[in-house]
Amino acid sequence: MKSRTASILIGILAMVCLGLVFSVVYPFTTSDPHASVPQNEQMTTSDEDAFSANGSIVVDGEVALAFDGVVTADGAWYHRLVEGDMVSEAYQSSSNGTVYHRWRIEGGDEAEQRRESLTEKNDTEIVSEERNGDRVTFIIEENGTGSTEPVSGAASVIVNSLSVARYESESADSSTDTIYKPQSGWYDEAETYRLTDASGDIRADADTHVVKSANVSWDMTRPAGTYAEYVLARSLGEEPNTFRTTYEFDSGDTDLEQPTWVDEADST
Repeated sequence: MKSRTASILIGILAMVCLGLVFSVVYPFTTSDPHASVPQNEQMTTSDEDAFSANGSIVVDGEVALAFDGVVTADGAWYHRLVEGDMVSEAYQSSSNGTVYHRWRIEGGDEAEQRRESLTEKNDTEIVSEERNGDRVTFIIEENGTGSTEPVSGAASVIVNSLSVARYESESADSSTDTIYKPQSGWYDEAETYRLTDASGDIRADADTHVVKSANVSWDMTRPAGTYAEYVLARSLGEEPNTFRTTYEFDSGDTDLEQPTWVDEADST
């Protein structure tokens, strides 16, 4: 009897040890990110002709990307983009009018590279250049033929970035909307990563899945192919990157005034 009991205990311990080995080698379960759901079920941006939108991606408290913009029914648009040390603005008064750009760049080398690329283009002209310490500001005129508004593209970048997480959905107060809540977990893609402390929500149209607003955050550890790799990274002091993504979209036409810096460019 004692021999049989000992055999059972040894078997149980062997199973526990085996489980511990597997836990070090690979997580028991992984999640599929939103990017893996069928295309017609994925969150997306609107294709409306007139709208305003803004959004940002903040990593570890630093703005990695931020934009805001307006597109009107008659083809006018304004777009502002923050990306690293560069802030750019663009404005077009009509679908075939002149496009005006203002670029504010930190660092002389980056500004010089930008100037060289602009002078190589036949359809652009630098109408103003100002220096204030390490900051250089260019105002540029561009032939509007063939130009397209960049607001939709920036909105797509923000919305697509949301797809790295899995979401649980629930009906919103309005029957026409769905609320998506990001989920922590292990994600097995080309590079396995782990999301922790996922929070916030996304509001999207229940039928079209067009995102109306988002305010979500999570910590991402990457790569994290195994528990051992994850624990080792944390023990070595490699903290996960904290991501916070925000987005707002409002449909409908709105008045768009010409920026004052465009008036200044016209007067030069």
